[in-house]
Amino acid sequence: MEIKDEEYVFPVEVLNALDAEDEEDLTHEQAIALENLTRQTKITDTDTLKELYSELEEVDSLKDKHIFKLLEIVPVHESTVRGIFSKERVKLDDSDIENILEVTQSIETE
Repeated sequence: MEIKDEEYVFPVEVLNALDAEDEEDLTHEQAIALENLTRQTKITDTDTLKELYSELEEVDSLKDKHIFKLLEIVPVHESTVRGIFSKERVKLDDSDIENILEVTQSIETE
């Protein structure tokens, strides 16, 4: 299979799309994704996600894929941020991590 286009979306958007489908019409992988997203989606307000996205965009070393991963996990500890980036080719300095945590800790998750 060939990937023709790649687009990042917020976890709640995927959750809503999968939830709108009949369970019988979902593939096995989609059913597992729906179950995981139902349990783990922390922010369900798209406006809040867009606001957080724009704040995280100001951290120069972050690409879109990093921002969407951070918004999926919503880390509150430095070790979690370091874990997210452990396999990436991105070098975050301490100020970047502090900025990320400032943003992710500023909101209340559901």
